[in-house]
Amino acid sequence: MTVELGLTPDSRWDIDVAGLVGAAGAAGFTAVGLSVSRVDAAGAAALAAGGLRCHELLALIVTSDEEATVSHAGRLAEAAAAVKARWVLAGFRVALDQDTAPLISRCAAMFAEAGAGMAVEFTPYGGARSISDALKVVEAAGVDRAGVLIDTWHFFNGDSTWEQLERVPLERIAYVQFDDALPPISGNGVNETMHRRAMPGDGTFELDRFASTLLDRGWAGLVSVEVLNAELRQLPVSEFARQAYETTARYWR
Repeated sequence: MTVELGLTPDSRWDIDVAGLVGAAGAAGFTAVGLSVSRVDAAGAAALAAGGLRCHELLALIVTSDEEATVSHAGRLAEAAAAVKARWVLAGFRVALDQDTAPLISRCAAMFAEAGAGMAVEFTPYGGARSISDALKVVEAAGVDRAGVLIDTWHFFNGDSTWEQLERVPLERIAYVQFDDALPPISGNGVNETMHRRAMPGDGTFELDRFASTLLDRGWAGLVSVEVLNAELRQLPVSEFARQAYETTARYWR
């Protein structure tokens, strides 16, 4: 395996950290994402006992409300330190400009003090909509304190291009979130991304090309499986994790 595989949890799963760690570890994953609401002493102990690490803490949403954004960033920083999270995922409802750049930098500095980086996620619906947009946010945050999070759903449905993927500096990539998607049944993109993703290989994305584009360039980072699907979330988490690992691993060998 040339990359490490992690599991991004579905917030709708009814499972504690110990159960998540057990299911992910049994499936073959070496890292798990955690919601800030799940971080406590018991959660940190479950990670240690299971021999897994927390690669991502979920999540900061940067908005025009500076006070609320900074307050939540502080809570995330404390949680990141508690579980030694490598990254804090950050989404953006506002675009990068002269007003938001200092706020982004401030939040990234808070995470850095806690030992974590800011994972800048671009989406078709946010203030950062492509790899190029995310790279500019990383510059504002500080290249030593942030990296680009590339989610395949957002890559294939947003403004990113293959050329951007081919040229993104490898050292600027925080990690990849990996998923496929069913053919859309509506124009409601939020519903599609939250409830109609698919296991890798079961949908429409050119995942072979996506993976090979990074592997052929020598990238060897972390790939986290994030499949948000209304039907699949009815599975036992252990079975979901097994399928997620098996369908993903073949792309990254």
